[in-house]
Formats: sequence, C-alpha cells, structure tokens
Amino acid sequence: MAERITAEAARALAVEAYTYGFAMVESYKAIFAMCVWTDAPTYSGFNDYLHGRVLFDSSYDTVVNANNDTLYSTTFADLRREPIVVSVPPTGDRYFVIQLVDMGTDNFAYIGTRATGRDGGDFLLVGPRFKGPVDAEGFTRVIHCPSDFVALATRTAIDGADDLPGVIAVQDRLAIRPQSAFSATEKPPAPAAIDWPPYTSDVYRSPKLFELLNFLLPFHVAADHERKVLDRISHIGVGPHRTFDLNAFDTVVAEAIAEGVAEAHAAIEARANSLGTVVDGWQDIPPMGTYGDDYLFRSAVAWKFIYTNSPEEALYPIAETDADGAPLSGANDYVIHFDADRLPPVDAFWSITLYGSETRLMIDNPIDRYSIGDRTPGLRYGDDGSLTIRIQQHPPDGSDVANWLPAPAERFYLNARAYLPDPEFLDGTYRLPPVQRLADQAEPPGPR
Repeated sequence: MAERITAEAARALAVEAYTYGFAMVESYKAIFAMCVWTDAPTYSGFNDYLHGRVLFDSSYDTVVNANNDTLYSTTFADLRREPIVVSVPPTGDRYFVIQLVDMGTDNFAYIGTRATGRDGGDFLLVGPRFKGPVDAEGFTRVIHCPSDFVALATRTAIDGADDLPGVIAVQDRLAIRPQSAFSATEKPPAPAAIDWPPYTSDVYRSPKLFELLNFLLPFHVAADHERKVLDRISHIGVGPHRTFDLNAFDTVVAEAIAEGVAEAHAAIEARANSLGTVVDGWQDIPPMGTYGDDYLFRSAVAWKFIYTNSPEEALYPIAETDADGAPLSGANDYVIHFDADRLPPVDAFWSITLYGSETRLMIDNPIDRYSIGDRTPGLRYGDDGSLTIRIQQHPPDGSDVANWLPAPAERFYLNARAYLPDPEFLDGTYRLPPVQRLADQAEPPGPR
C-alpha cells in the first residue's frame, strides 16, 4: 500500500523526483539503443566500440547538432563482473579524447590529449562494487568509476574528408576488454542476468519515468548530495529497490503526482532553452559536465546536449541572433571579424558550424562546407593577421570565397567549438566577436 501523503506534498515530491531522475533516464535511452536493443541500428553491446566512420554532413540526420570536427567512437562499459582495460594508441599531434560519464551524466574522468597526454597507454576502469585487489602496476592510470555502467564518449579529430584514413587507423587500434582477457587470467563468475525494461519516449511528461529510474538507481552509487533527495522522494515510491505504482495512490494524490511530473518537464525544457545569458549574440552558457545538486541544470543539459564535454575540454558557444539581437537568416549577409590578437585562444583547434534553426541539422550547400575554423584549407588572413568570416547565402566576390560559410535561405544558428580552450576563454576574459549584419557596418578589413 502506498504511503499516506497529501496531494500538495505528492506534487512537490514528483517535481523533485522527475527533475532529479530525468538525466539518468535520458542516459538510459543511449544505453538501451547501444547495448540492450539488439535490433537497433546503433547496437554494439557493452564493452565493444561502435565507430563512426563517416564525416558528418547534410546527409546525417540521426543526432541534432552533430559536429564534423571529430569522428565519434562510443561504448558503454559494464563494470559489474570485473575491471575493464581501455587501450589507447599514441595519437601524436591529433586531438583525441575519451570522456567518461557516469549514469547521472557527470563527467568523472578523462583520457586523452589534455588529461593523459599523446602517448596513449592502458587504462584500468574499476567499478564501484569491485571487491578484489587492484594492482596498478602495468597500467598508465587506474580510474575508479561511480556507476556499474559508464559511457566512453570518444572523439578523434578529423581534418577534412581526406583525413579519414588517419582517423580510422586510430579507431582500429582502440581496444576495450575485461581485465582477465587483457592479463590472460581466469574470468570471475558472471554477474546476475538483468531483465532490461524497454526505453520508450512515452516516459516524457509521465510518471512512467519513475519506473525506469527505480530500475537504474541500484547500478549507481549516490553522491552525498543525492542521499537527502532520495530519502525525500522515497515517500512516493521512488528510489533504489523501491516500487513505484501510481495506481496505489488515491485519485487526488495520483493526479497531483502527474501534475508535478508535467510541471517538472516543462521547467526542464524551459531551462534547456535558456541555458545562458546572451553577450554580443553568443550564449554565455555556464560550465557543463559536472552538476552537483543543480538537478534542473543537469536535466536541461541532458535534454538538449547530453554527454557534453566539461569546459576545460571544450566550449560550445551558440549564436542564434546577430549583434543587434535579430535572428540569423539567409536573407542577410553577415561577417565575424577577428582582430589579429583576438583569434580564439585554444590549445587544440576551433570551428564554427552552421545549422538550420528548424531541423538543427547541417544544411546542404554548393561547396560542401558545413563549418569553418582554423583548420579550414585555404583560409585567408588579412595583412595584419586578422580574419573575417563571411556567412551568407550566395558566394561572396573573389577571394572571399575562401572564408565563406554558406547559409540557407531560411533561419539558422551558429555553434562555435573551442577544443582545449585557454584560461582567458574559460574565465570569460575572451569572448567571440559578434555576428554583424553586413549592411549595418563598414566593410571590415580583410584579404582582397
């Protein structure tokens, strides 16, 4: 029988439970599609990389806001049976990163160019409930994980379509295997079989989400800031090893829970659509990747940008308007002008990618250019070292085509990416220059 509770209290607890658990359930969406649902086109199983082998362009419509700076390699590690060894080849001058994400969507560790260097190595991932001895000898690093299942979101930089063989060579040398296979030792006993519930999109705005959340919570070790939340929401049957049954509540309380869920989802979407303040047309988004007890922000990011890098790895400013606050549209011509001493300060590379506002996908264009940045072939700088990027529907005159980012006729937005940003980018001292409508300003300096 459900605990006796007032409708007002039930509604408030439903808001809290949905806001707290949404990100974990959204992460399960990826786990289910990659590791559980064998008929899914993205299925690879646990502990087995799924490699992206194609540079994303306008033909790619699976994931919104995808980049064409890197190729993705993705897997989920199942750490219940024994530790897992991730072997990374030397990557030289090529930017490479493995982002390790727990079930709550916190980035808890990194492997790659910034975090561990360019020489690669063997990295031991240890689950939260592993009881055996952990011998660090022979491993580049031992990483203790807060969840039984962790995402390995892996990105390898690609310098245009001609660089594809180089990226594939790195991907093919990536390896993930149980420690027993790596060390040629006896396998430990298999963990208990799991009766995986299906993920369906009808959990959105629905108390059904609590059923999935209850299933997931035992595989995650709650941080200190989560324990008080879990204690409170247990009063409506939400928590590890609990059973949520909406029908167990009287009608008034059940309706209040449903109302609380709807309220929470609306708040998540609203927060996702206003993640940061706008400065010179660019959204100044707060640091993502570790969220502490800000569950609304955590869930909003999961809704819009799940598995986003931490800021020290990459920043993702977005511009949907020009310097005057007007929506970006192919009806206008724009420039972004960088003074010589104001180019994006990064240790890896930077880019600006254009997406359609309605589809949030890359747009077909006559030169097959979907992003522009410091690695764009033929980019022309001014005599003073400045750089002017032209964003417009029709080709600019003469040599300015080299600096052209084609725009569609309709509305669009820009997503800048700064990989390994310098401190002045991280602390806000540096800001991207505004997107200026060309008719509103004097012709900027640049190559002629």
